[in-house]
Amino acid sequence: MTDNNPTHESRIARRSILATVGLSTAGLAGCTSDSPSSPSNNSSEDSSGLNTEDSDVFSNVEMNDENLEVEVTGESSTEFINLVDPDGELFDQARLEDDDTEVSFEILGRFEDDLTTGEYQLVALESLESDNPIDSTTITLDAECTITDVLWAAENPEMDWDKESPIWEEYAAVVIENKGTIPSLLSELEWAGAPVARLQSKDSQSYYHETRLPPGETTVYSADSVYGTEGAVHSLDCGELDIEPMTVIATTQVGSDPSYTQEIEYGDGQSCELSIVAGSPGESTSGGGGN
Repeated sequence: MTDNNPTHESRIARRSILATVGLSTAGLAGCTSDSPSSPSNNSSEDSSGLNTEDSDVFSNVEMNDENLEVEVTGESSTEFINLVDPDGELFDQARLEDDDTEVSFEILGRFEDDLTTGEYQLVALESLESDNPIDSTTITLDAECTITDVLWAAENPEMDWDKESPIWEEYAAVVIENKGTIPSLLSELEWAGAPVARLQSKDSQSYYHETRLPPGETTVYSADSVYGTEGAVHSLDCGELDIEPMTVIATTQVGSDPSYTQEIEYGDGQSCELSIVAGSPGESTSGGGGN
């Protein structure tokens, strides 16, 4: 996500402009293809779970980086493709130029607000004046992210830490698993109750990220200390600490925000030797792109 993304108001204005040029989603409910009802040999289901099995016109749909790539059959008379969001509003439109059979919709990174997840419809139109769609298909755009583990650099020195930093052993890594159909974007990791936050007499320590989370598993490294107990001026006094929770919350653009809680045992006194007792994923909270 970058600072030059359009605002939410810009998105609404853009939708209004598109609506005035005759974009029609009429006939979406129960619309049928002009082609025979038997399944097309071109229908497919790609590895990300976006499928076009119910369509004789849309031959393939898949995510490519930030873009949703949509392909239609060469025999199709499609000139325009509408992408309709779960609320029934026009999300975007693309035009097939000349003999092209593929268009691209930018899905991630285009807006400051979150992407609404759920069932989207792709609608094929022969022209802007067409009252009846040629065909439509439903796809699910969702990212189901879970933090499955939190790793401490001091206990996992073999990992890809920034070992040029003199405090790299205080760093942490978060393993995020995305079981959805499209990538999400990680913008922030907030470490509530982290040792370094306690050292600074704060409730939490946050680090900003810009990390793509594709379907599958991604390891994200902290940008600075998480497990630090010694500062330039003073050290953390662990005399009143025992086994304390640390919860990391990941702020994502698509889907709910996952969390993970780790129980940390603090040694007595100024030595403050740490040991990890247990950890487990927490419930995801709204704030990403969920409805």
